[in-house]
Amino acid sequence: MKRAVIYARYSTDLQNDKSVEDQFSLCRDFAARLGADVVKQFSDRAKSGASMFGRPGLADMMTGAERGDFEILITESTDRVSRDIADLAHVHKVLKFRNIEMQCVNGGLMDTVQIGMYGIVGQMQREEGARKVKRGMTGVVRSGRNAGGKAYGYQPVTGRKGELEIVEHEATIVRRVFDMYVAGVAPRSIAAALNAEAVPAPRGKQWNASTINGNDQRGNGILRNPLYVGKIVWNRVQMVKDPSTGKRVSRINDDDKVESMDAPHLRIVDEELFQAAKERQAARGGAHARHTPKNKRLLSGLLKCAACGGGMSILGADRSGPRVICSTHKESGSCANNARYYIEKIERDVIDRLREMFADTSIIDAYVEEYKAESKRIAAERRNSRGERERALADVQGRIARLIDQVSRGTIDEDDVAMMLPTLKAERERLKSNLASGEALSNVIELKPKAVLKFREDVESLAEILKDRAAEPSAEMARAFREVVSSVIVYPRAAGEAYRYEIKGWLSSIAGPELSAVLMVAEEGFEPPTQGL
Repeated sequence: MKRAVIYARYSTDLQNDKSVEDQFSLCRDFAARLGADVVKQFSDRAKSGASMFGRPGLADMMTGAERGDFEILITESTDRVSRDIADLAHVHKVLKFRNIEMQCVNGGLMDTVQIGMYGIVGQMQREEGARKVKRGMTGVVRSGRNAGGKAYGYQPVTGRKGELEIVEHEATIVRRVFDMYVAGVAPRSIAAALNAEAVPAPRGKQWNASTINGNDQRGNGILRNPLYVGKIVWNRVQMVKDPSTGKRVSRINDDDKVESMDAPHLRIVDEELFQAAKERQAARGGAHARHTPKNKRLLSGLLKCAACGGGMSILGADRSGPRVICSTHKESGSCANNARYYIEKIERDVIDRLREMFADTSIIDAYVEEYKAESKRIAAERRNSRGERERALADVQGRIARLIDQVSRGTIDEDDVAMMLPTLKAERERLKSNLASGEALSNVIELKPKAVLKFREDVESLAEILKDRAAEPSAEMARAFREVVSSVIVYPRAAGEAYRYEIKGWLSSIAGPELSAVLMVAEEGFEPPTQGL
């Protein structure tokens, strides 16, 4: 009796988890008819058939073939093995070389001619399905509806698929971002101000400069999104798989492939403000940006104004060194803090205080213990909530599968699919991201104490480097510094008054404030001359 193995696969978009068990059952019955002995079963769940990469079940099966573990491969159909002509031919060639039969429940013994025929059909079906979905999306856009995911400032209209409405409290933030940027505030400073006010970010926990500034070619980011001026733009990029790695890569589409429709009811900012933001981006981007001197200070991007939460930017220098000022006050005047601060003095004060703080091993020990206790609490919460999120994800995937199945059967109109599918996919990605972020947290808990210990080793070197104004810390030291220090809050002061700062660390969410924030007042006589302030 010949030894046989079974291979089964389902794709998240096309089938559900029970499909693997159904395929196993069909293949076992087929093996019995062949008189073969099934010695092992391989499967890949929620894996696309467009590539052989990222499919451990298929890889294990091919390894078993090289070892001579079986004489027959049984699968429901060739498209379970691959929906790519070249990949399917490669698998068949390897199996044939090792005298292994490929038997399909729907087709029987596969020879070279059948592999070529089924390979073409499988790839054509995959590509045609993608074209149908894209065609439906185009119809959605041309009808004035949204074909993409959820954009910050909008929410889907209940009962009217593909239509959006403005969320006013988020729209207010969008207008504020545009106003601040046009006024001269850098995206990093805008993000810092929003984070300081605990304004919920579009994605993740915090605002950052890329969320606001985005990418010019892809047209993403708050400042580049044409939806805010009432224009729906779709199909700016396409995703293709690299045949050498199997990874999806985004590519910019030609202008003639981009769909654009006016949607004045979705306008949040006026055209004049939007164009002003584009002009400032153009002036600061491209070739100009490559030749603009970059600030290499240790605290670049970490200094924050205590009065407004905005960043601090270089104002100029006098004989005592370069000075910084609140960016919001400098660019828009909306912050009352007009004080100047010597950046080199702040750097020395911060490093000296951190060196003193981290020299005390009891603080690090206490931090690690607090971290361990918090990690246990987080793990317990994750265990309680993960099951519910997984069930929600399975439900969404099932709804997508049923929807695509209806398309393949021709029982649902493509326009209806184009309206429903984006919302379901966006919800699926949100749940996946939610689950992934929960898993990533456990790695952070293990690594952060090590980052603190490494920081203690580097801080002594940083202190020595800062004694020489011409010297700069290495990239590794600067990175270690930023793994522990999240921001340095600079308090307003009158001319001649001592500097006051608050050093905030990334440990603030796990340890008490006595370990995560340190208030500092400079010693008398330490402050450089302040003429002209």
